[in-house]
Amino acid sequence: MTTVLEKTAKGNGPFDVARKITLASTPIEKLQEVIRQLKAIDSIIDAKACQQNKLHIAYDNSRIGIHDIETVLDTAGVVRASGYWCHLKSMWFGYLDENAKSNAHAGGGACCNRPPSAFARRSKHN
Repeated sequence: MTTVLEKTAKGNGPFDVARKITLASTPIEKLQEVIRQLKAIDSIIDAKACQQNKLHIAYDNSRIGIHDIETVLDTAGVVRASGYWCHLKSMWFGYLDENAKSNAHAGGGACCNRPPSAFARRSKHN
């Protein structure tokens, strides 16, 4: 049986993603409470604590981003791991989420209303 995170990683929805957030040492009660808060958010598909100090979260990044999730963690008092790599991953995920959100809400179509014809006429000067 596959879990929601595995289904999401395979691309169930066009903007569904699964991310891992490394946390500092956190009491299990506080972690369980923040997971309940995260699961209550519509755009979040699943959230669970796996391994030691890892939060696995799946969400629709056309509606919510990693920085929104980090805000919920910060408000709940759950400390994320610090360091260069963790900061770089957070910034990269933020960039990807903003890009996906922009693409999801962008108007469709080409830059002009009529694409060129495959049988375009040549100019009279040839």
